[in-house]
Amino acid sequence: MSDSIEKPVRLPPRSKQGMLLSLDGVQVATLIVAVAILWIFVSALGPLGLLAATPLAVPIAAAAVVRLHGFPAPTMFGFWLMKKLRTSMGGNSQKFRPEAVQPVGTLRLPGSAANLQIWDTDGLATVYQPGRRASVSITCELEAPGFLMKDIGERYQLAEQLSAVLASMTQRQGIKRVVFQERTSPTTIRTAREQYAEAATRRGRSDAAAQNYLQVLDAAEPFAVEHRNFITVTLDLVSLAGQVKALGGGKKAAQAVARVEARNITDALTRAEIKVRRWLTPRGMAALARTAFDPAFLSTVQNRDDEHAGVDLTAIGPIHLDEPAKKHDRVYTDSGVHTTMWIHEWPRMDSRVGFVEPVVFSRDPMTGEAVTHIFSIVATPIPVSKALKNIAREKRLWEGNAKLRAKRGENDSAADRADWDALIEREDEIQAGQGMFSYGGYLTITGKDDDSLERAVAGAGNAMGQVGMEGQILYCQQPEALLTNVLPLGLGMK
Repeated sequence: MSDSIEKPVRLPPRSKQGMLLSLDGVQVATLIVAVAILWIFVSALGPLGLLAATPLAVPIAAAAVVRLHGFPAPTMFGFWLMKKLRTSMGGNSQKFRPEAVQPVGTLRLPGSAANLQIWDTDGLATVYQPGRRASVSITCELEAPGFLMKDIGERYQLAEQLSAVLASMTQRQGIKRVVFQERTSPTTIRTAREQYAEAATRRGRSDAAAQNYLQVLDAAEPFAVEHRNFITVTLDLVSLAGQVKALGGGKKAAQAVARVEARNITDALTRAEIKVRRWLTPRGMAALARTAFDPAFLSTVQNRDDEHAGVDLTAIGPIHLDEPAKKHDRVYTDSGVHTTMWIHEWPRMDSRVGFVEPVVFSRDPMTGEAVTHIFSIVATPIPVSKALKNIAREKRLWEGNAKLRAKRGENDSAADRADWDALIEREDEIQAGQGMFSYGGYLTITGKDDDSLERAVAGAGNAMGQVGMEGQILYCQQPEALLTNVLPLGLGMK
């Protein structure tokens, strides 16, 4: 086996440099406010102003360096304040009435997601996101035939082939985002039952053995789980304005661009030996959202025949969505309760291809049931020229922080040296022809009630700990975070 195949996956660590000495922009602004308060009081009152301003300025300055729930205290305070504002205005609970008139061109979804439009492009769901940087998104479901059953060499070969497909996206104009999503949920065994019924009818079997087999099917169904994999590509219509104009402009031109891109992606994935099972239709896209909001409805959707597969767009959203005032880490929908995390730490050590396996197959530590979840990686392609400029800027920032540390008599820490080594490695990889993405991960965990959710979060946390990943619950942001992950469009968090 070659060294290239044996080489493990190495993810660059998240930089600790910040804007100034590991502090981000909000923290630096908070420190500036504290200094400004001191300056104003001293200017007005002289030396006594220092004593008068201390009770106010010192707590503000301390808040700049304190972290709550993984976020800087000023940022966390802003999230909490926004949630209180939503609660006071009644925006933390929404009930959708089916008989209510829905404005033309909008979806029955909370918040700004209602402005999304889902077009039917010859059976392909094209999701149009209006705005200054208008975009369209297309989603395909992938075949994943026993990846973990392949030997190490085959896994790395598939990973390298997919890497080549992704690298080409950094060179192409108009690719705005690429989202990889894996969904794990309970499923039915309808196919097994239909095959059994057909075989039993053909053979005329109705004896005790046949009855025992039916009992086995009944006992197995509660433990049936499905894992589905999707790729969503978002196209920037502003960057593709010339191509859209050449096709006549407007909606039809945008649909034509999406149709061409779907063929290109299918061909590229096929060459990489990755099979596209199907491109999602509007009903298929609506089903992804609907069954996430209402897990109890999932079996109904799964048992529909091909002619009636999916969900109508009018039923895409939840009937009920509630963000509890005193619980900042969850949100309730029709038949589920959800917690969404941001993956803020990835493995710091060399990892094998498929290192997220424990997360995908995480289990409830009490019952052993599979954790129902949606795991998304949102990757934004960065052109080579921009990537090199970003690295040069980060190197200057690192050098500036190193000089400040030297003036204070501090040596570079292991984390600082790791940041520098990661910059050099990224620069070498880009020069060698590899593509560069900025990426983020989101994990939404769903339970039937509060107790099952807490157990599921514990099970997922244990799984992430096994591979060196850390998830940060997005406190006071759960409705927006859920919507971001339910729709595989890579909308991102503000």
